Amino acid sequence: MEFRIAGAEDLPQIMDLWDYCFEKKDDPFFQWYFREYCLQHNIVLGGFDGAGHLCNMLHLNPYQILLRGREETAPYVVGVATDPAARGHHLTRGLLASAFALLRNRGIDYALLMPVYAGIYQPYGFAFCYEKHGYDMPLEDLAALPEGEEDFAIRRYDRLDKDLFADVYAACAAKYNGLAIRTDFQWDKLLATHSLEHVQAAVAFDGEGRPDGYLFYKVTGDRVFFVQELLAGSAGARLALLRFAGAHRSAADRFRWLAPADDATYLYLPDASRAGTVRPAMMARCLDVVHVLQEYEVPETCPDLACTLAVEDGLVEENNVALTLVVDGGELHVLPADTSVPGAVLDIGTFTQLLFGAYSAARLQDTGLLEAADERVVRALDALFPPCVNYINEDY
Repeated sequence: MEFRIAGAEDLPQIMDLWDYCFEKKDDPFFQWYFREYCLQHNIVLGGFDGAGHLCNMLHLNPYQILLRGREETAPYVVGVATDPAARGHHLTRGLLASAFALLRNRGIDYALLMPVYAGIYQPYGFAFCYEKHGYDMPLEDLAALPEGEEDFAIRRYDRLDKDLFADVYAACAAKYNGLAIRTDFQWDKLLATHSLEHVQAAVAFDGEGRPDGYLFYKVTGDRVFFVQELLAGSAGARLALLRFAGAHRSAADRFRWLAPADDATYLYLPDASRAGTVRPAMMARCLDVVHVLQEYEVPETCPDLACTLAVEDGLVEENNVALTLVVDGGELHVLPADTSVPGAVLDIGTFTQLLFGAYSAARLQDTGLLEAADERVVRALDALFPPCVNYINEDY
């Protein structure tokens, strides 16, 4: 099996495999993706047999994220597919190993992935680093939401203009970690696909006429008001947009929204059964343990400390390391392991969760994902890698 970057000559096979596993060729998204995006703005890595047949593939779509205040390149792995005739031969392992080697060679330290089934990717070091708060309830329940103290004017838009949304989205960077950086290119791509899928928008303007929140949504054929994205700079704007959604009772019966994990709209609802649930969403993986630690910026609140980490990685041999981390005067020194310093043992997925601030070291220890005999190590890791509220809402 040869794993290599696909070229234009491979595009017909890529399209055929996508058609078999995902959207069909007559789907508007399929047509846009392969006309405007695939191989022009991304990388497709394929596994080819001796006859040149495409057996499996993945697409590496470029993204930048804000991770603990730093801009990091983190390609989004999509379109992972295997020809049914080639399934059962564990080809995904070789494909992912090749992708990780390619990205490491280009100085890229992270990869993102939204799984249909996480069990496929957990053995290869991906771990959940983002959560969302999911609501699925009768639309009429939104009638319980109160009026905000400030009046917001809601305007609806069929044509999507990034100037209406970009400032609100950028303001969320101060609140959320791991947020995708939406350049003009990323906004154009997002809004082009929203238009193909008949997504509409509503914008909440404050008393001075400035956008303070927006809602991407569509009403489905089975009478569901589906929220694609809702972000707001204030509680008043968020409530105004949700009340706008609730005004669609003649067109929809149910309301569905995968909100940021810290959303607390449920506190307004009189029926606790409508509170929704927090669920894992996006996975991430660190590709170069030593490099990310060498580049890591110590939080201002972190005291001087020392602890040892032993990281285990079943796919990238270079990540099997034992290191002593010393914080001295706000600087992090990454040194060969000192066995006299108390340490922790964790796999690459758990290490990624610490880096992303998805969960505290104490919580990971309590779950059994991090081993540490000395509680001082857990406290040190929590000081060095404090938990964050992570949010990302990119589909491909």
